[in-house]
Amino acid sequence: AYFKGWTRRHPRSERTNRTNEHRIGRVLDVMIEGRTLSVWPLPELRRMHALELVDHLLREQQRSPSGAINTIRALSAMVEDAITDECCDVNPFKGVRVRASDPRATKQDRRPRVWTFEQMDAFAAKAGIYEPMVRTLADCGLRVGELLALRREHLDLASYELRLAGSAWNGRVQASSREKRHDRIVPVPPTLVAMLTEMPKRIDTPWLFPTLRGKLWRYDNWRRDVWVPTVRAAGMNPTPQEFRHSWNSHLRAAGIDPADLAEIAGHSVETATARYTHPLRALVRTGAGGGRMSSWSHLGRISVARSLFMGLSQGFPAEGRGFETRRPLARKPR
Repeated sequence: AYFKGWTRRHPRSERTNRTNEHRIGRVLDVMIEGRTLSVWPLPELRRMHALELVDHLLREQQRSPSGAINTIRALSAMVEDAITDECCDVNPFKGVRVRASDPRATKQDRRPRVWTFEQMDAFAAKAGIYEPMVRTLADCGLRVGELLALRREHLDLASYELRLAGSAWNGRVQASSREKRHDRIVPVPPTLVAMLTEMPKRIDTPWLFPTLRGKLWRYDNWRRDVWVPTVRAAGMNPTPQEFRHSWNSHLRAAGIDPADLAEIAGHSVETATARYTHPLRALVRTGAGGGRMSSWSHLGRISVARSLFMGLSQGFPAEGRGFETRRPLARKPR
């Protein structure tokens, strides 16, 4: 009963509400001690019931460990709000963990792949009129919503920068949240600036990458009309998130400080450290990276946005064609 009005009483963003409703809705019919989860009173739920639900998710619904834990987190968020509303006193889902190596899991988590810049360029080249749009994903590490929400005024050609302001979702532009920062400056490599400069100028729309009718893209339509046709034409199957993941991983492998990476990627330092610390030894040894990695010793906190991809665009150092690291930025003592 509490679930039916939960997102109305404690609204998050539209996308988060839909995600939570979807995750919880798929487990409401799960039987817990002879009763479906939907009819269990929240005050009567205990930790053993949460663990029984995890067992069902892994064995019966064949969820991956991360899929199971995402459902548990959604339930935990709901119960936390129920505690605030004085509907219950204990959160049985809080702190429940599922190991990645849990033997009950028949479906393993999908690990994001790291694509080289050459591979991402080859993929974008098959996008036809949408090549600049796909190249912006590969060269700037944007989220898809941030890409779709770009306006022409956000592109500063003289400074080689994109000034992000929001993320598109279901035909609307949303502001930053606690988890995702959509308002930031992102460096643009000169090769991409040249490509964007050559794009036909449209006076019927403010968007940098509009639909053919000049409207703001919806994600499902963009995926159907842009991404899926490019996947078929290129004979490759990356996901948009893997392009962002690859961009972050290459910068980490090049020695970019996690704080700088978090600043231009729009996530926390913890995320930069936990998710993008791949050594990428094979890429380092072979110099893979599409000619975008260079020395980082000249970077500073103030000029990081502009200097970063200016270095990326100049190619590898003449000797060794490897990644060079820079000294960490000086931090002010707390």
